[in-house]
Amino acid sequence: MAREFPVRTSLFTFGLPVFALLQLLNGFIYNGSLVFIGLFAVLVTAVSVNLTQYYIAVYRRQQLTHWWR
Repeated sequence: MAREFPVRTSLFTFGLPVFALLQLLNGFIYNGSLVFIGLFAVLVTAVSVNLTQYYIAVYRRQQLTHWWR
């Protein structure tokens, strides 16, 4: 999947967790509410995991459908 869709794979798998880490760093630097930023980071990481699993399932289903034809 990473070879066929590198941008989508990298955005959902690596981009969202990196964004969450940058938000945590931003909260440390500017004295933000770390509780809310931490919850946001957990939520974004969970969304990233779910999106990645979804697109892996879609990709495998497409491969199986292509293989059976």
